[in-house]
Amino acid sequence: MDVKKTTKLDEKMNFFQELLVQMVNRVEDAILQAQHAFRNHDIELARKVVANDWFIDQLQDTVENDGVRLLISEAPYGHYMRHIIAGIKIVSSLERMGDHAAHLAKMATAKEDMMYVDFIERISEMALLGATMTRKVVEAFIDVKSQKAIEVASMDDQMDSMRDSINADLFKMEPAGSKDMERLFNLFYLTKEMERLGDHVTTICRWIVYMEKGERPKLNIPKIQPEIP
Repeated sequence: MDVKKTTKLDEKMNFFQELLVQMVNRVEDAILQAQHAFRNHDIELARKVVANDWFIDQLQDTVENDGVRLLISEAPYGHYMRHIIAGIKIVSSLERMGDHAAHLAKMATAKEDMMYVDFIERISEMALLGATMTRKVVEAFIDVKSQKAIEVASMDDQMDSMRDSINADLFKMEPAGSKDMERLFNLFYLTKEMERLGDHVTTICRWIVYMEKGERPKLNIPKIQPEIP
């Protein structure tokens, strides 16, 4: 009797995990397509990314509803319960990552002033790093490997460094008018959006550690520099 119940629960858990993996894959694709649209001024692809964000939102609702049904109907225990709770939390971060991808796509322009080309390239690199972190975090999730999740979270240091470098150069720019000022502000905004991709992946990593160990450690805490006397 217990064996049949466990097998039934395992089947439902496998379906729950498949939904989560499908959502991660869609988010990764959205980031990659948004990066391509932004970097190559592909307006049609940008519109597709924005439109497809609806599907990511729908997957979030599906995962959350399925997770709640499992908690109520199956009364899961131990790692099953941790897996469901973590999954419900993880989709919130994934949905926000989909939003960031859509925002990047919306910033795609038909052409670009030469003075901004370097920033376009560097922000695109941040997006690619975000996509890489997303791919690695789903691997850690599937294997439920906390050590792998911790390693993925450490990649956020690189994302923060890229953000700081771009922002420093943006602040050095001298806009010629309101149009340039608006463009610089949008680039600064995008840099923050891409940096948030790393933050959301780090949050997902914390939940993966919870799935395996039942605890959520603080990962990748910024180091406080000592004051110079």
